[in-house]
Amino acid sequence: MPPEGSAGREAGRARRRPLGTLRDVTTQPQVRARAIEAAPLATAAPIPGTVPTRPIPRGRGAVHKIRRFLIRTGPAYLFILPAVAAMLFVHYIPMAGGILVAFKDINLFTVTRWYDAPWVGLDNFVQGLNPDGFLGSRFWQSLWNVTFFGAVTITAGYVIGMAVALLLNREFPGRTLVRGIILLPYITPDSVAYSVWRFIFQARIGLVNMWLMKLGIIDEPVIWLVGSNAIYAVMLAAIWKGWPFAALVLQAGLQTIPRELYESAMIDGASRWQRFRYITLPMLAPVTRMLILVSILWNYNAFNQFYVMLGKDPGPAADVPSTLILRETFSTFNFGVGSAMSVVLMGVMLVLTMLYLRALRASERGQA
Repeated sequence: MPPEGSAGREAGRARRRPLGTLRDVTTQPQVRARAIEAAPLATAAPIPGTVPTRPIPRGRGAVHKIRRFLIRTGPAYLFILPAVAAMLFVHYIPMAGGILVAFKDINLFTVTRWYDAPWVGLDNFVQGLNPDGFLGSRFWQSLWNVTFFGAVTITAGYVIGMAVALLLNREFPGRTLVRGIILLPYITPDSVAYSVWRFIFQARIGLVNMWLMKLGIIDEPVIWLVGSNAIYAVMLAAIWKGWPFAALVLQAGLQTIPRELYESAMIDGASRWQRFRYITLPMLAPVTRMLILVSILWNYNAFNQFYVMLGKDPGPAADVPSTLILRETFSTFNFGVGSAMSVVLMGVMLVLTMLYLRALRASERGQA
């Protein structure tokens, strides 16, 4: 059916006109819409006697996208900028500087112009890691000591923290007060807490020897802070200091477990151990993974407890990488070797973290 009215006649004439004469056909709304649809075709091949459409440059489109992206996400980047700057200047730049120092011969005579110190390649790593040398043997012994220390303290702290978290997850009078009291060991400064434990383990006037002798367990005072007993004294103090954090984290995880799961298990006749084994532990798995990973990293960086209780040189039986690196760097002023051992310790922690996370992913895929 032919179009009716003046608008219909104008639309019919527009269809017979060249596409380039769009300015002649945009007086009516219906024709304007048809002309807009045909406009891109006119820009591809301009018709003689018409006004071609100017193409939009690619760069202008890219700039527009970037500008729109910044407008949309700019406030978020501004908010995280202080944290990024702090991480950059506190962690990453010093880390890069430490790696650089590990490949240079920087000592007491070259430290003032460390950027001009000679390059020694891997000599610092060989000197610090050679198991046949004095320094290398001490490093590997300290690495074993801190691994043994971490295995005992993390396990004991988790067990004690789980027991306390289960207890505090029940309703009883004064629960809020008890929750605050158990945090006292954790919030006590390390220098204060470990100084008290150093006094407790004193050989002549310490409380440990006094009570052990009163109970008849020992006949003469035991030297706890020197020799092979030193690491066990530090372990006990570290467990006392660290289990409240495990209890706090596990208690927060317990409060997220729905009560309906326990009620359904009790109706089905599940025992207390079965409810713990099949409900509590699986539901706490994400919290447990985070807690163990953080504890591993903290324990490989253990320094305060050993330095306060045992001093700068705890001896081979209780030496850890942090105290060894401190002596090598700031006592003998062998900055290159100290930095090399620091880089190796960082690499060990990275490898352990990746292996731990990979093992967790494999177990999760096996359960799925």
